[in-house]
Order: sequence, then structure tokens, then C-alpha cells
Amino acid sequence: MPPQPESRSVARNAVARGVGEVVAKLASVVFFVAIARELGADGFGDFMFALSFTTLLLLASGFGTEDLVAREVARDRSRLDDYLSNALAVKAVTSLALLGVAAAFVNVAGYSYDTRVAVYLVGAGVAVENLGRTLGSIFQARERMELLSISLIAQRVATAAAGLAVLAAGGGILEVSLVFLGGSLLGLAVAAFVLRRYVARPRRAVDRSRWWPIVRAGAPIGLVTMVFSVLLRLDQVLLSFLSGGDNSEVGYYGAAFRLVEATMFISWSFAAAFLPWVARREQEETQRLADGYELALKALCAVLVPIGVAFTVLAEPLIELFYGDAYEAAVEPLRWLGVTTVFYGMNMLASTVLVARDRPLDFARVCAIVVVLNLALNLALIPPLEATGAALAAALSSVALAVLGAVRISSLTGRLNVLRAFAGPAAGGAVMAAIMLLVSLPLVAEAALGTAAYAVVLFLLERRLFPQDLELARRVALQS
Repeated sequence: MPPQPESRSVARNAVARGVGEVVAKLASVVFFVAIARELGADGFGDFMFALSFTTLLLLASGFGTEDLVAREVARDRSRLDDYLSNALAVKAVTSLALLGVAAAFVNVAGYSYDTRVAVYLVGAGVAVENLGRTLGSIFQARERMELLSISLIAQRVATAAAGLAVLAAGGGILEVSLVFLGGSLLGLAVAAFVLRRYVARPRRAVDRSRWWPIVRAGAPIGLVTMVFSVLLRLDQVLLSFLSGGDNSEVGYYGAAFRLVEATMFISWSFAAAFLPWVARREQEETQRLADGYELALKALCAVLVPIGVAFTVLAEPLIELFYGDAYEAAVEPLRWLGVTTVFYGMNMLASTVLVARDRPLDFARVCAIVVVLNLALNLALIPPLEATGAALAAALSSVALAVLGAVRISSLTGRLNVLRAFAGPAAGGAVMAAIMLLVSLPLVAEAALGTAAYAVVLFLLERRLFPQDLELARRVALQS
């Protein structure tokens, strides 16, 4: 089990990243909800298509260099200048080429003028965000996640504020896309400033002879990132293609997906904080790694299970609250996407452990299998069920990936203690769901009652079965 100082370090950085993401995600939700309400399902669908398409395409920029930089600098801080300079250079060059591919595709495919320009602007914003993530990998390696939170908050709050102002003034998808690009540039500038001010003043060390070795080392990690992200974005892209360019169904799916995606920062934050600890473990520390992984799973599921239950059980009032009656068709997609909340966290943690242990291809292989499964499910389910079919495909794929990922992790840690990792969150989630299904209260009261019941069941079960874990959690919380 990680000693208290290291446990506190993981917890502190997870909380620092998490707090920043809470503020950033709230601003992001406001931004996307405003677009959905003001531009309607068609306009919102066009924007979500531009975002999903360019995000998928630009996964190839830098191809795995972010986690590579975080892992290598966590192990040896003297590598910072070399890895940062050359990773940024590789990512900038490949991003320009991929943006050209995106522009060519939407022109050949015959998309409308507004959709094409949205792809240009949003794609540029995604490319800039990717550059910022490379700077963020330095914060991760140096365990200064609060600095990453500063840049995220600046970017998302500014984007939301400017977006609301533009929409209030009658702006459309083009103006909103321009705001998205501007927010990305601001986030990059803030990240560069805090890096130089509080972490290090990187020397410019661009060396083209280093590009290929870095790309080659990052490629297995990039493959993991690519296929993992494809699972998140493929459904929306296929919805657009299979509906003949009518993006209203993409809008309904996107409305549900944005609520679920707004909680994914919990998984990112915890996994990012966990990576340096795992990367520094020696090969012979198998039992220590197993204990740390089981505790990480338990902590992550303890937070994610009530969120997933709420999305599934309270889908209808949540959609009405955020989007209004016009998005009633997003209710069923949200129910299915709620299932993915917990499994996304499990998959993110498994991916992080395998990357940190220099075995990213283990996860890439199982991801590739699930991508094929996801494609088949989407082709079978989208025509009859539309957005709901895409969400069902996403849910089934996330479960399959979690099962296959657990098998791969067991080769590192040995047999997983399933009872220790999942018993408390699973029992609490079952009680929470039952209570919310049986009672009929206003949304906030029903969610509060269910969450309180979940917390009580989780606490009692942990105290009965795993008191040592509960005590460790108490000490870490008090001393973080």
C-alpha cells in the first residue's frame, strides 16, 4: 500500500486537478448548454460534429507524446528541456498537416458553408488545446496539478463568458467557433506563463534528430490514446454520417454526452495524479502496485458510482433542467451514457497504469478489439434507434473494455480483490437507485436523499469489511 506521504501526494494532486476541473467544467457546461438552447438541435449538432471530428483527427498530432513526457520527466527531471521542446515541435507540425486533411474532407463531403468554417475554427482550437496539454504534462510530472487547473479555469471561464455574450448579441455557430479558438489560445498562454513562473524556465532545445525517437517512443502510448478516444467520439461521427448530414440526432446525443463528459474530469484527475507514483515503482514491487491499484479503483468508483446512478435514474428531469422540453429525445441516450461513467473511470485508470509501466500496447490491443465491436454495434443500432442506439453501443463497449482491461492489469498486479475494490460502491449504488426509484421528490431533494443513503451504506460496509482502508482514507483526507 502507498505510504502516507505518497498517498497524500496522489490525493493532493487529484484534488488540485479536480477542483480546477470542477470550475472549468461548470463553465464548459454553461457554454454548451447555451449553444444548445440558442442554436437548436441542428446548430448544436453542427458544432458537436466539428468538435468530435477534429478531436478524432488531431489525436494523431504528437501521438502519445503527452504521457511520454509526463512519464519520463517524472522519472528524471533533467529531461524536461529535451522532451518539452521537441514534443511541442512534433505536435505543431503534425497538427498543421491534419488540419489540412480536415479542411479537404469537409469540402469534398459537401458540408454546408457554416459547418465547414466551424470545422476550420474549432479544429484550430483543438490543435491549440493539444499544445497546451504538452505543457500540462510537465505539471503532471512535477506533481504541480494546481497550475494546470489555473490554465483550465482561465480558458473555460473566458470561453463561457465570451460565448454567452456572443449568443446574447445574436451570434451563430461561426462566432461561437471563433470564441472557442480564442479561449484555447488564452489557455495556452496562461499555461506557458505559470510554467515559467512556478516550475521551470525551459531552454529551447529543438533538435530534429530527436523527433523520430520521440515519436517512436510515444507511438504505443498514442495508439492507446487514439483508440480510447475513438470510443468516445466515434458514435457522434457515425450518427452524422448515417443520418445523411442531418445533425439533429447528433445534437440530442451531444446534449446527453456533454453532461456525462462534464464528470470525466474526476477520472482524468485521479489517473493523472496516480501516474507519477506508478511510474516510479520498481519492477519487483508487484504487491505494492496491486494494493495501490485496488485502493485507486475503490476511491474512484466511490465517487463515480453515485454520479452514474443519478444520470441513469434521473435522466428525464436532468435533461429538462439543462436543455428544456425540446431535447426530450436526449433522455434515453443519457440513461445509457450514465452507465459509461463508472466504466470510463476504470478504463482510464487501467490505461494509466499500463502506460506508466511501459506496457501501453497491452491496452491498445484490447482497445482495438472494442473499437471493432463499437463500430459493429453502431452500424446495427443507429439506423433503428438513432441517438439512443449510439448511446447503447457506447455503454456496451465501455463494459467490454473494462473486462478486457482488467485481464491485462492482472498480468501486472496478480489477481484483483474484487470485493475490496467494488463491494462498497456497488452496494451503495444499488441502495441509492432503489430509493430514487421508489420516492417521488423534486430533483435536488431526490438526488440528495439518494446520495445520503449511498454514503451511509458505503461507510458501514467499508467499516465492517475493510476498516484499514477506511482509516487510511481518513488520515490522508485530514493531512492533505
